[in-house]
Amino acid sequence: MVDFGAPLEAVESGTPEPTGTQVLLRVRAAGVCHSDLHIWEGSYDLGFGRRMSLKDRGIRVPLTLGHETVGEVVAAGPEASGVGPGEVRLVYPWIGCGDCAVCARGDESLCVKPRFLGVYCDGGYSDHIVVPHPNTSSSSTALIR
Repeated sequence: MVDFGAPLEAVESGTPEPTGTQVLLRVRAAGVCHSDLHIWEGSYDLGFGRRMSLKDRGIRVPLTLGHETVGEVVAAGPEASGVGPGEVRLVYPWIGCGDCAVCARGDESLCVKPRFLGVYCDGGYSDHIVVPHPNTSSSSTALIR
C-alpha cells in the first residue's frame, strides 16, 4: 500500500535477513480481513458522520498489509531460539513495545506504542515476513505452532 486509498502496487525488494531475535518466514497464506480494508481506506467510520483517521493514530505508508499470516521458518537471527527452519507457524501480529506497563502485565494487544504486524509494521501480503521475536513476552507468542 503506497498511500491511503490509492491503488495497491506490487513492489519488488530483496529478501530480508533476520538479525538479533528476528525470525524470517516464507509466507504460505495470508488472510484478508475487514481491518485491512479500513487501513487501506485510511480511517474507520465511528458513526454520526465521524471518522477516526489512521494517519493520526500513527499508521504510516508505504505499508505491507496483512495481519493474518501463516509461514514457514526460513531463518532466524543469532539471538532467536525455539524455532527452526522448515517449521510452519501462525504469526501472532499484536506485538507491543515490550517496555511499557501494559506489555509487562501481558496485554501487548493494548500497548500504546504498538508494533502490530500489517498495521504499524510490514505484514504478510508479501513473499516473506519478519517477526521481531519468536516469543515476544511471557504471555504471548509471536509464532504459534
